[in-house]
Amino acid sequence: MSLHLPTRQAANAARAAVAKPSTTHLQCLLPRTQRRHAWFPKFSWSKKSSEEGLSSESRLAQEVTKREKERRLADRITNRSRGATIFDEEIKEAEGKREANVPRPTGSTQHTPLSYSHMKEHMQMALDPDPRWRVRYQRKKIMQAVRANGKMSKEERIKATERELVHDGDHLPTSTKKLGHLARQVVGKTIDEALTQMRFSKKKMAREILHQIQIARDQAIVTRGMGLGAHSGETFVKRTIKTKEGKKIEVQDPTRIYIDEAWVVKAPGRGARIQYHARGRMSRMFRPSAVVHLRLKEEKTRIRRYDEKVAKEAKKAPWIHLPNRPVTAQRQYYSW
Repeated sequence: MSLHLPTRQAANAARAAVAKPSTTHLQCLLPRTQRRHAWFPKFSWSKKSSEEGLSSESRLAQEVTKREKERRLADRITNRSRGATIFDEEIKEAEGKREANVPRPTGSTQHTPLSYSHMKEHMQMALDPDPRWRVRYQRKKIMQAVRANGKMSKEERIKATERELVHDGDHLPTSTKKLGHLARQVVGKTIDEALTQMRFSKKKMAREILHQIQIARDQAIVTRGMGLGAHSGETFVKRTIKTKEGKKIEVQDPTRIYIDEAWVVKAPGRGARIQYHARGRMSRMFRPSAVVHLRLKEEKTRIRRYDEKVAKEAKKAPWIHLPNRPVTAQRQYYSW
């Protein structure tokens, strides 16, 4: 018996059988890298001689063509939508309002249309440089959410219901020892009390701490929405709680901001000088520099901590002075 199969059909079937599967759908997950092609200048000797023979009309035509290419390139990289869309009018209207409100820079700070790009490929270099890592991270978080069955841990619930702000201060020309005393004075105090404490302090760095507290307060109000008081007709009940320092305070507004933590770290030294030692040796001496960090929270956090402490003490079993068990091993083994 012989198989009657056209040669071309058999070849196509064999080619399809050994062909590798398409991987075009995985190209979007490759890391976004940027290549530089302008490392070396282009050396050319024939270009100058060819330009000398051009007439003024040809040079004008080349300039017009160059300007047209630059305009098309600028339109391409600054256009947020890939082609014509039904939202073109809304996008242009929004961009016009934004340009009218933003002051136009002058001098060297003015940006040209080619200074930035809204193309998807260019934006992904900064927003999504490693898509595979992003996919793995999202997959891991989805698996964690499925295992938890929609339940939130204690830390997640606290982060979702309570606000906080961590402010990193500037480098101050002082030591960590001197700055630590001022940082301990403001811990546990409200913003108004801390500002009053630093305003009447005789220390030199107290003015810097005062400035850092004001900046942290403004950032907490603007970026976190802290300290805004009641909203939607809420009413607060006055409560008396005890802080972790053991001080009783009266809370009238749970959204009031206070300094929960303040710590000092060492910053890079400044003003190096030579310190001479015996036997021809030397070392470098730096003037100290320190940074203060502030963690701001609302009174809701202190109320929750106080309630948890009271509930823990109420749940605790009564303390037994002596265990109720028979006495054994009544021997004088310690006096042998």
